[in-house]
Amino acid sequence: MSDSLPAKEDMILACAFIPDEKARADVLDLFAFLETLRAIPARVTEPLMGEIRLRWWWEAIEEIDQGRPVRYHPLTESIKALILEWGLAPRAFYDLIEGQTPLLDKGALTTGTALEIVDRGEVIVARLAAQRMDADAEASSLLHVARLYGMAELKARRGLSDGGEAELAHLRREAASVARKLPASLMPLALPAVTATALWRGQTSGPLIKRIKMLTAFLTGRI
Repeated sequence: MSDSLPAKEDMILACAFIPDEKARADVLDLFAFLETLRAIPARVTEPLMGEIRLRWWWEAIEEIDQGRPVRYHPLTESIKALILEWGLAPRAFYDLIEGQTPLLDKGALTTGTALEIVDRGEVIVARLAAQRMDADAEASSLLHVARLYGMAELKARRGLSDGGEAELAHLRREAASVARKLPASLMPLALPAVTATALWRGQTSGPLIKRIKMLTAFLTGRI
């Protein structure tokens, strides 16, 4: 585990349901990596500067992939171990980095663009986390669950030009229909989705309420 933790309380609370301490730490690092990439657009005033920072991470993955000395960041050693020891594909990390490029455009996001970003963001991270937690488990159902939370997160962060209650209802239906199919070993990865409706609507809940909702979802398979 690196010294980094996700800033999002939702992720920390959800990962508390992962029983294996080392797996929990590695999954937290995966979420922290996505948050690190997502923070870049907010920290730069010019897209070129954001591209340079994303390129820094691309080259860090290249160094791991090619067996060269790896530049330092609290997360690089963790990513290196996930790739070399746990067999996570470097290609997935390249896709994750490249997939955040559209966020360098400060304009409003359409639902279609946001979904593309989420598919190369939260969905990739969910699949990598599933591989780390239980490589033999069927993880395809994570797609819609990760989309629900990812879209709510992007709406809260950037807004969606065409994302209303109808889109939320659609995302919730798709996620709810597959959540019960998730193996118990992967259920913690679905738990952030229980906060998606409040996030989408700009509402906030305290950690106790979130824990109760997550515990209920963990026990019932309903999100």
